[in-house]
This record gives sequence, C-alpha cells and structure tokens, in this order.
Amino acid sequence: MPKPFSLRATVLSHGWHECAPISWCEGGACLQVIERMNGEAVRVSVTQSGNSITGSRVRVVVEAEADAVDDEMVADARERVARMLQRDSDLSEFHTMVVDHPRLTVLPTIGAGRLLRSASMFENVVKAICATNVNWTQAVKMINRVAQLGVGMREFRNLTTWPTPREILKAGEKYLVDVARLGYRADSILTLCRQAVDGTFCESAIEELARTGSTEEVYARLTEIRGVGPASAHFLLGLLGHYEHMSVDSWTIRFVSDTYYGGKVVSEKRVREIYERFGRYKQLFWWFEQWLDWGTARSIVSEAKEKGLLKG
Repeated sequence: MPKPFSLRATVLSHGWHECAPISWCEGGACLQVIERMNGEAVRVSVTQSGNSITGSRVRVVVEAEADAVDDEMVADARERVARMLQRDSDLSEFHTMVVDHPRLTVLPTIGAGRLLRSASMFENVVKAICATNVNWTQAVKMINRVAQLGVGMREFRNLTTWPTPREILKAGEKYLVDVARLGYRADSILTLCRQAVDGTFCESAIEELARTGSTEEVYARLTEIRGVGPASAHFLLGLLGHYEHMSVDSWTIRFVSDTYYGGKVVSEKRVREIYERFGRYKQLFWWFEQWLDWGTARSIVSEAKEKGLLKG
C-alpha cells in the first residue's frame, strides 16, 4: 500500500465494515471478507504489519478447504483487497492539502483518507440503495439479510458471500420485502439484478468509466440506476475515487452550521462555498471533518498521541 496508510483508519472510514460479508475485528486489527472463488465461499483476512498507524505492509490470507488455495486464488484475493482499500487512488495531493487545515492536518500521520468499499460495484450499489432514506441501524439489518442469500462457507454456514444477481432474483420480492424488510427499495434492487443479468448494468464498465471518464460522466451513469439518487451517487463516486462532488443535505448543513458558525443555520449555497476551495477533494474534506468526531476516529488519534506521533 502507498504511504501514508492505516488499515484500521480505512476500514473504519464509514459503516461498510458493519455490513456482511465484510467484518472488522478490533482486537486482532483484522479485516475479513467472505468472497466467492471458484464457486466456493472462502474467508479472506487482511492485516497490517509494522507500525499500526502508518505502516504500509498489508498481509492477505485466504482460508478455504484443504488444498483448495492456489497461487491464482491468492492473486485474485489480493486484487480484490486492493480495490476494497482503494490502493490505486493517489491521495498525495490531498494529504499535502490537509497539512494546513486546522483539523485534518492529523490525517497523514494516522494514515487516514481512503474510503473502504466492496470489491464488487454491484454490492456497493445494492448496499447504497438499502441505506437510502433510513437510519443506519436499519440499513445494516437490511444489508445483512440480503447477504444471507449468498453461498455459505462449508465449516461456517452463517458466513456467506455476497449474493449474485441471480440468487437475489431467485429469492424474489417476497424475501426482500417480508424478510429483509427493504420496502420500496426491493423494486429498485430487483430491477438492478435483472439489468445485471441481461447486461444492461455492467459493473466493469462503470469501473472503467471511473478510471477514464470525468466525474460528471460517472455521476450521470450512476444516477441512471433506479434507486440511486443524488446523495447515493455522490457517495458511490467516492468509492470510485472521484471526490469532486459532495452531497449537501440537512446533516451537512447542521454540521457546517455548528462547526463554522456557532450553530447559526446556513444555506446550501454557503456550505458549497466553504468546500469549493478544496477542488477535486471537497468530498474528502467534508467527510473526514465530520469523521474526526466519531469515537473510532478519536480513538485512532488518541493512540497516535500516545505513540508520540502527534502533539497535544
């Protein structure tokens, strides 16, 4: 991984680590994900060696049936982990920009700045739809119920891969509504699954567009997906390495009002003016400003201070 990088800060950058098939073991500082390889469910574990804050050596271990793991499977797992951790996103300019920021100056030292994602964009999109217009606790429950439709590990049937579009379609609307409790979101997800099966939705094409196209082009493609509105599209842009756009909602306005104006309510226009100076990294500036108020972030900063990496 390029420096600065912290596995812990990246995994805990937002809530995907609470959503199957991804999990985080705080005590072991280990990221785990159940992936489908050669038709089987395998467990991929990721740890970081060296300095727990800024070390850059990442170890990937694949756990499967005896003698089932080969070099090709390990290489595939490493590539998937690289996508999850956004290894190829060059954040050197962003880390240079935050040095003079009153709050974000700590980010390079603690190895923060990357956003965790799922290796599959199909999985990311379904999860984003589940998280629309609902509190996070309920979103996690929805997502984890959908995840149960995947293939389970032979030794641990409760550990499942993310389901394929066909597996979700097989479960059908009744499961998504009555068991997963997706409500109106079920229709959007079933539509997405049908489009994935017939090729209308192609996650590799979206990944390629993210690498070669403009932010506006990627945003336009994401908002074509049923159930993906502006807020979800802006979030997904960040998972694709595009940080030029940011969504402004009631929470954003409240945060800016409290942080910059002593609680005085400001307009959406004023919010956008504040972050406009951060150019193509405005989403990261906004996200990590509020992230630093989270208990997980405060713990990471506190640990860095105890190690003498940060002053104060």
